[in-house]
Amino acid sequence: MALTFFKTPRNKKYGYKPVYYDKKKEEREKRQKAAMENNEENYEKALRDRLQMRWKRSSGSRSQTASNQRLVIILIVMFLLLYLIFFV
Repeated sequence: MALTFFKTPRNKKYGYKPVYYDKKKEEREKRQKAAMENNEENYEKALRDRLQMRWKRSSGSRSQTASNQRLVIILIVMFLLLYLIFFV
């Protein structure tokens, strides 16, 4: 064994734990917690929260559908105008 006058540095260790965010899981836990509490005020609040979640989910799909319909109408009008300009 060799004699050393200086201490050699060791690797530094750290305890990093990544944090994951699951929105659906948090909403589900929130609903379960509200359901466990049987107070009437909490029931109304839980109902209001549930309705807001449903509205948020459905509003995104409605806007996407409206956007797609608008795009199709614009394309049809453009093709009709091009047809009238070049072939009539």
